[in-house]
Amino acid sequence: MIKLLRVDDRLLHGQVSLFWTEYLNLSKIIVINDEAAYDDFTKMILNFAKPKEVILEVIALEDCESVIDEEFNSEENSIIITGNMVDVQYVCNLLKRKSSNIDINIGGLRVRPNSIKITDFLYLSPEDIHIIFELIDDGIGIYVRRVPKDENINVIKFLNR
Repeated sequence: MIKLLRVDDRLLHGQVSLFWTEYLNLSKIIVINDEAAYDDFTKMILNFAKPKEVILEVIALEDCESVIDEEFNSEENSIIITGNMVDVQYVCNLLKRKSSNIDINIGGLRVRPNSIKITDFLYLSPEDIHIIFELIDDGIGIYVRRVPKDENINVIKFLNR
C-alpha cells in the first residue's frame, strides 16, 4: 500500500530514512527518478541512505507504471519519492486510475533558476506553480511537511490564486 507520495529533490535522506520510515512503518522506498535510475553511483548512495530492513527500488519514470500497480495492491507499506513536480504529476496521473484520494507531500525543493522562495526549504519555479494548480484543480491535495512531527500546511497558503 502506498502510504505517502513525496516530492523532494534530495530523494532519499535522513528525514525519510529515520522519521518517515518509522512513522509509516515502511517496508519499501520507491524512488522514481530518471537520473538516479540510470546512475549506478547514485543508486549506491541511495542504498546507503536507507534503513537496512527496508527495500529500495530506484526506477525510471517510464518504468514506474507496473511498480505503482503492484504497490497499490500490496499489503506492505511503501513510499514513493520523486525529485520534481513534473515527475510527481506523471505519477499522480497513474494513481488517479486507481484512486481519487491522492495527496502529495512536498518535503523540499531547493533553489533553481527562476524559482522563488516559499520557505527555507521550498523554492518553486513558475512551471512548478502551474503544475501545482493543475493538480489542485484535479482534486489532489498538496501539502508541505518535512517530517511527521510537523503539521501539514496546504501549499495554497503560500501561493496567490
